[in-house]
Amino acid sequence: MNQKVGKTMEIGIIIHSLTGNTLSVAERLQEKLTADGHDVEIEQLKTIGEENIKETNSANIKLKAYPDPQAHDLLIIAGPVRGASVSPILKHYFSKIGQLEGKPTLLFVTEFFPFPWMGGKHALKQMTALCEEHGAAVIGSGVINWKNPRREGQIEELLQQFSDSAARMDRK
Repeated sequence: MNQKVGKTMEIGIIIHSLTGNTLSVAERLQEKLTADGHDVEIEQLKTIGEENIKETNSANIKLKAYPDPQAHDLLIIAGPVRGASVSPILKHYFSKIGQLEGKPTLLFVTEFFPFPWMGGKHALKQMTALCEEHGAAVIGSGVINWKNPRREGQIEELLQQFSDSAARMDRK
């Protein structure tokens, strides 16, 4: 465990998790980053009423809460891949938040299929574009493929990559 000197970095993990897969990775990330000495909060995007899996029109979505991305020094935004695209819940969230003004941001998606080219890479490109449209500085990203035999290795690599990114931010 790293010894922290001075102010603890505030990290917000804002996620949409449909099946619990994205949430399970976020919880492991929270554990790792907390062990690194950071203050980490997971904020789930949950809909009002039943979430319609086939919902693609983000204008029809209503969330129970809209987490404030400005409340954190570093953002991690994550969600499931839906139809080779970013989750409509995340699209809706981005439509309701203001500018992120250079906010350092890490992204990840989880997908059922075994390889990133089966939708994960496309969803990450969409998430990156949404972040950049809002002025965020995307500093890293990853895809977790749930049916890939290397899934555990993918998760471990993501945890280490995000931990290293947070450490670099903390030194600034």
